[in-house]
Amino acid sequence: MFHSSTADGTTLPGLGAGAPQRDSTQSWTKSYARGQTIWEPGAPDIVGYVTKGLVKLVTFLPDGRTNIVGVIEAPGFFGRVFETGGEFTIEAATDVTVTCFKRAVFHKLLSQSRELEHRIHLENLYQLEEAYDRITVLACQSTMERFTTYLALRLIADEMRSDEQKTKTSLIHIPMNRRDFAAYLGTTVETVSRNMQALVRRGTLAVIDSASVRLLRRADLFSLAGQDETDLTEMARSRAPALRQKAMLLNASLLDEEPSDFRVAAE
Repeated sequence: MFHSSTADGTTLPGLGAGAPQRDSTQSWTKSYARGQTIWEPGAPDIVGYVTKGLVKLVTFLPDGRTNIVGVIEAPGFFGRVFETGGEFTIEAATDVTVTCFKRAVFHKLLSQSRELEHRIHLENLYQLEEAYDRITVLACQSTMERFTTYLALRLIADEMRSDEQKTKTSLIHIPMNRRDFAAYLGTTVETVSRNMQALVRRGTLAVIDSASVRLLRRADLFSLAGQDETDLTEMARSRAPALRQKAMLLNASLLDEEPSDFRVAAE
């Protein structure tokens, strides 16, 4: 296997044994509380690997509001590997742990590991597919359609990720808090709450906790979304390989205990 370990045990995929030792001026592992800024335009260029939690890419509107343009769940990469600069601020959407590399250092690591390079290409493909999902959500005509389409896409993605298409799941995890979720859908917290209450009243789903719901009426969810389940499933099939790679990557990060010659010093 090709995994490297940080000094605190975090594994990074695709780095072969024998890679050079790094110090904390070149790479570091750090935890951030929800709402903290990880990187902002104008700061030195980095590439980050999210090992725990969720980060969001945001822009700030003139009136002070935050516009969420994307989210990256662990395990996943952020930052521009092949060019400098970036227009989005990276913030912790939940409590997160990230391993960060100076861009030039990470670029050199790519030249040393074809597997790591392959992982980055898969990550880019996965994030592009997520952007297509976001467009599908935002193209909906009502906030209820956006809300239920998002839930339907999460449901299908979870089934694809776990490779359990023959056994339909009923749990849907919403990885961000209500305020960020509303911003992601392009609506307000109050509207999200009203839509959630409406779905509970009609028996479509039940709230498990602040981050999870249980689907009770699958056909009703897709009907309210105005989406055909077969069409959404077929659309999701194209991203299934990347989803499974991310699942394998997550399992490796959590379970791999092999020693490595590459150590990223923790800050």
